[in-house]
Amino acid sequence: MRKSINGWAFAAEVPVAEAARLARTAGFEAFEPTLNAEGELTPTTDEAACRRIGEAIRAAGLEVASLATALFWKTNYTSAEPATREAAIELTIACLDRARWLGTDALLIVPGLVRHDTQPRQLVCGYADALGLTYRALQRLVPEAERRGVVLAIENVWNSFLLSPVELRELIDRVNSPWVGAYLDTGNVLKFGMPEDWVRVLGRRIARVHVKDFKVAVGTKEGFVPPGDGDANWPAIVAALRQTGYDGPMTYEGRGELTDISRRMDQILSMA
Repeated sequence: MRKSINGWAFAAEVPVAEAARLARTAGFEAFEPTLNAEGELTPTTDEAACRRIGEAIRAAGLEVASLATALFWKTNYTSAEPATREAAIELTIACLDRARWLGTDALLIVPGLVRHDTQPRQLVCGYADALGLTYRALQRLVPEAERRGVVLAIENVWNSFLLSPVELRELIDRVNSPWVGAYLDTGNVLKFGMPEDWVRVLGRRIARVHVKDFKVAVGTKEGFVPPGDGDANWPAIVAALRQTGYDGPMTYEGRGELTDISRRMDQILSMA
């Protein structure tokens, strides 16, 4: 497993090349760029620019761990509007292209929402409908992912959807493609489950891992804390990952002082 960091750890105005240089200086081995609505990397950034960004990350001595984006929170497969669902398919294909041009083989996706954590009384999509819409979208997208050699990695987030590792496993197995997997976020899981349990249930389906920690008693986004300061059982999580054979990037997502986060991740990765 390799120590990696997500681009949101840096201020929005910091160029990717500079962020990668800072990450390497702090001891990281991989970098997860983020695709945003505006800025250096967007759904319309052309191939030449994407390849330059990927080359800059590698020139800093890092691998491109995967590609992340928050755009699926607004444009996703479970929208009530057919046009928005179609736009989500198009967004996914655009992200797959840019992941390939960057030089990575995994794209983080949030397939949709049953409820947004910030609007707890508003139903966005019925649970059963969300499962059906997500399955059909993934079926359509598998050939696109295979054509580009990029895995669609479904992240567990606070969307009141896919709340069980068994459910996520069954969705992935129903799609039945090596181009669909799980993006396990250890901190997000803690609100409704145990990360080590999710690792054991998902097993070989885990394509990528986000390293985050969380204080369950807080229960809100203020409960996210640096790795080691929350309720994550890191020896159990790392042991479970090793048992499943996971050997990919362990990507820190969040803010913090880089050398401190790097040190904490060294401690985590030495466990088990």
